[in-house]
Amino acid sequence: AFTTAMALDSGKVNMNSRFDARYALKIGGHTINDFHAKRRILSLPEVFIYSSNIGTAKMADVVGVKKHREFLHKIGLLSRVPFELPEVAYPVEPKKWRKINSVTISYGHGATTTPLQTAVAGAALINGGKLINPTLFPRSRAQAEAEAVQVISPKTSNQMRELMRKNVVEGSGKRAEVPGFRVGGKTGTAEKVVNGRYSSKVRFNAFLATFPVDDPEYIVLAFVDEPKPEDGKKSATAGLNAAPLVGNIIRRSASVLGVEADFGNISNPLLIAN
Repeated sequence: AFTTAMALDSGKVNMNSRFDARYALKIGGHTINDFHAKRRILSLPEVFIYSSNIGTAKMADVVGVKKHREFLHKIGLLSRVPFELPEVAYPVEPKKWRKINSVTISYGHGATTTPLQTAVAGAALINGGKLINPTLFPRSRAQAEAEAVQVISPKTSNQMRELMRKNVVEGSGKRAEVPGFRVGGKTGTAEKVVNGRYSSKVRFNAFLATFPVDDPEYIVLAFVDEPKPEDGKKSATAGLNAAPLVGNIIRRSASVLGVEADFGNISNPLLIAN
């Protein structure tokens, strides 16, 4: 999601851009492949909803290594978030970014951030593009706006909401759908770091969601540590566990939070104009 937002905001790609995902990407002795490989040229929305590592890596390459690192710092993912609790951790990134670092970080490997930072940066993707530091204390909308930093354009934010909704309607986030609440979101299926190295045998899954996606009020971020396949299934991707977990959270909490269901337009995945 963050790579897509960066690429769109750079102006170097748009919603009609296409990326060749027919073949594995080979960089410096490393081979980058897709988990759900389509083996064809993908549009930008398809790269997003199919979670194409190849397409996402090519998006990052369009922006460049230096600009990629700058963007992740600007949106708060690689900078320690200001917060009232001293236990907030520092993110971890490579000391020196090379092309292979930019490629793997583009789809979620090679840098470490915190759940709080992920949620705050995720909010910036869909709230009109403003990074607003979190707080445990009450504040007015005016106070929040006063300290907000514009990190992506409102147009890019609109496009990200459109893509996140499309992903829930058509893509890997289908199991997060809650009729009437217009959920949008993005899955993240990653290899877990075990003893300092990525393990191909265990996963660390995530789902970042917002609702209602056309007028966002809430961010929901859920993680599933070392998920196991359900009976009769071979895989345990985020779409199979983290996404329905978020859907259940929204289903049970929306009414308590005062969000009213709206059944007027839930079948249309493209709620926002480009």
